[in-house]
Amino acid sequence: MKMFIKIAQYTIVDQMRSKSFYLLLAISVGLLFLMRGCYSANYVINGQQIEGIGYASRIIFQAIVMGMLLMVSMISMRIFTRDQNDGSVQMFLSRPVQRWEYVLGRIMGTWLLTSGFMFVLHLTLFSIVWSHTGDINLGYIWASIVCSLNLLFMTATVCLFSLFMPGFISALFAMGLLGTGFISDGGYRLLNSQLIEALSSSVSASSPALWRIYYPKLFMVQTYADSLISKNNFMGIGPVHPLINILAFSLFFISLTLIIFKRRSI
Repeated sequence: MKMFIKIAQYTIVDQMRSKSFYLLLAISVGLLFLMRGCYSANYVINGQQIEGIGYASRIIFQAIVMGMLLMVSMISMRIFTRDQNDGSVQMFLSRPVQRWEYVLGRIMGTWLLTSGFMFVLHLTLFSIVWSHTGDINLGYIWASIVCSLNLLFMTATVCLFSLFMPGFISALFAMGLLGTGFISDGGYRLLNSQLIEALSSSVSASSPALWRIYYPKLFMVQTYADSLISKNNFMGIGPVHPLINILAFSLFFISLTLIIFKRRSI
């Protein structure tokens, strides 16, 4: 366990050595402040006046999450391939390090780094909203923690796929899983919300297909996070909460990565 923590720390420090990391963070925070005009704009949806700062901040919150999902995919796709190419994996495993410690340390280090990056951006957004409204909405903080599960899923998925295919292709496959889930769950919610509004209350909405119920609920995790900010009721799809769904998939993919990597000859 001690070596696992050291490898996770090494992964974080290794990524933070790059000047581009701090440049990207500074640019991201700067953009949040440059977009302050969006917070005071007036929005009308379905003929109703919407509070500008609440609506805009929720959109920006989700945009940050989507950007971080792309970022974590780009970082994760080269973790194992780079270590194999430059001999780092042999260096790690030549020491008293178990393979599971190496794999888990690399995955968890990447996840913690990107989650921390995302949390800083969301904390900045929280501070901006606080300064505009004077309202301390801790939903932004909890929502950021919730969305970090999606980053864990993407890290585990890309790392697993990278054992079988080139890094960029593994990232594309993971983004394909993400896009399919967003289209499926988003479309289902949109369709049923229109049915409920257009039809009488006596007509029940269509039931989701079985595959849709158990497909990775990345979209629903972000929908749940949004409900924490807006303080609206959350309506899920199926009997399993999306947080449990994504956590289960993440642990399953991490376990597969550990098993496959253990059986591979380095």
